[in-house]
Amino acid sequence: MIAHDVITFLCAKETLPEVRLEITPYRYGKWDKSIYNPKAKIEMRGGKRPSVAHDDPMIDEDRYYADFVTYHSPNGNTTDLYETIALYSAEPDWGMDETIRVSPFQFLTGGSQGYRHLRFALFGIRAGAAHKRAIHFTRLAERAFDGGDRYWGVRFSACAIHYIEDLLTPLHQKPCTEGFYLRVLLAWKRMGGIFTVGFNYHHSFERYTGYHLWHGTKWLIDAIRRAKRIDIGPLEKDLKVFWKRAKRLTCRVFREWRGFLKGKMEHGINLLGPEEVAVLDPPDSLKRLIEEWLDLAAGLVKGYLDRFVAPRLEEGRP
Repeated sequence: MIAHDVITFLCAKETLPEVRLEITPYRYGKWDKSIYNPKAKIEMRGGKRPSVAHDDPMIDEDRYYADFVTYHSPNGNTTDLYETIALYSAEPDWGMDETIRVSPFQFLTGGSQGYRHLRFALFGIRAGAAHKRAIHFTRLAERAFDGGDRYWGVRFSACAIHYIEDLLTPLHQKPCTEGFYLRVLLAWKRMGGIFTVGFNYHHSFERYTGYHLWHGTKWLIDAIRRAKRIDIGPLEKDLKVFWKRAKRLTCRVFREWRGFLKGKMEHGINLLGPEEVAVLDPPDSLKRLIEEWLDLAAGLVKGYLDRFVAPRLEEGRP
């Protein structure tokens, strides 16, 4: 829950031409052999909000959501490019990766959803496939664009961008520092377990940043707009390079975020509500780290759009 649509929308407005897309039916099942949650359906969600409404408070995002991006229903069989790529950059969080078996190591990331949206590295052990999912959807986008289907080329690109943003989001590279992990392990009963503590810090950070991005908090929005485009070479190689940069940043963010919350995340499940995150005011040192993350993430998204999407839109223009 980091308001994917806000980051993607701002980057797209700066990078892509203003065009309308002809909506086309989905016809890519024979090329997409990935395993998906059988209960999740491909939605035509134009005009609806991107946040997740769920009975489980650990998943529900609706209470944190605000309409930073205004979404309009399709006009006949056409829809706005910026709204489309922003809206569907949230699509991988709508259930497609839940309750499936994708790896024997997915327990390390809390299940299949975590495994596909994270890339953990702790004590030299790595688990998670966010980088692979970004590449997978990029290949589907290329197939759609090659067939002249700009709508699904954009939708698949939006999903790829989701996983790129996840790959770079703090605490998606490791749940905590190695030193803190060992301290939690030694104090298991008192602190509630490493998975609980990692969950708390991870989700409290995302609730804070997601809420304030959706509500247009200026210093966060300005960080995205200021980000300079990062030129992308081979996607497989560069995603690993920038993931390593994000991993180094995560350690610094974790220490600052934990210090800011004064250890309150270490005693059972603790979900910060919207009323709490609305009034949190991090110190300048933590704000600078958050700005550094957004600069990296937005710069890479702008580079991705510039290389993989913008040229294909121009090719398909009438």
